Amino acid sequence: RGRSLQLSLGQHIVLRGTVNGLEVQRAYTPINPVNAENYFEVLIKCYKDGLMSQYIKSWQEGDMIFWRGPFGGIPYGPNQYGQLLMIASGTGLAPMLPILHCITQNEDDETFVTLVGCFITVENIYMKSLLQDLARYWNVNILYVLSKEESLENLPWSYRENTHIGHVNRDILHSVLDSCRRKPFTLICGSVAFSNDVLSFLESLGLQGDSCFVF
Repeated sequence: RGRSLQLSLGQHIVLRGTVNGLEVQRAYTPINPVNAENYFEVLIKCYKDGLMSQYIKSWQEGDMIFWRGPFGGIPYGPNQYGQLLMIASGTGLAPMLPILHCITQNEDDETFVTLVGCFITVENIYMKSLLQDLARYWNVNILYVLSKEESLENLPWSYRENTHIGHVNRDILHSVLDSCRRKPFTLICGSVAFSNDVLSFLESLGLQGDSCFVF
């Protein structure tokens, strides 16, 4: 019989390892559907000098890896919100994916979703093929903010109409809010600085804190 992590939406698990005698821990949100059996997937960005990155790079097939959890989560039920706005920077995309899967795989859930993915360049977009597949659903709109692309003309045709160049800012979010079909409940995931900036922009646009959730 299949075994599952028994995850709820938005929950994370903690990876624990040892590097040069020093214990390191980091939280990761599984990106697989919450009902997945016998496996889970996480989105990991490795840094050249990061301790956890050194530990992960040392893995060999057959190694025993220690995880604990799950922790956290966001309460969500089908059609709980008329519109979800997801704003994610880099690997902050991870907690958004199970929620998107949950909505798109439930024919009774008619929630509109707008995802704003913030990346460096089009080549650096994580889970690109999956995002392209999700964007085909009638109730999903995926937009990109690319900080180091020089112009829209340099992008593939399929990205030109749904991409902003630069860093996410008040004007970009104003345009995004205008494109939402209903007043959204907003999910935010990224660095502390990114999340604080987004919250500030949204507040200046009239979105109150009780209509936002920060992972």
